[in-house]
Amino acid sequence: METAKCKQNFNNPLAITMRRKGSPHLVVIASDPADAHFCNVELRKLKTGAIVGRHYILRSDVQTFVSMYRRDGFSPVEGGNND
Repeated sequence: METAKCKQNFNNPLAITMRRKGSPHLVVIASDPADAHFCNVELRKLKTGAIVGRHYILRSDVQTFVSMYRRDGFSPVEGGNND
């Protein structure tokens, strides 16, 4: 897992997974394979994997989204699941 940094390297794919204890949701931030300047942010239901929210953002805005989800109690996890 790569953490968000201010200086962007568009050659490296970005994959950040965040989870909040007790929350039924998982946040996944990943590079758009079609355009390295953008990222997909998905809010997924943990049990089913269903996407309940989606954002398409500039890669330079990743740190803003990570900070927003941290304020909401989410934190980065390894492997996509911290059960």
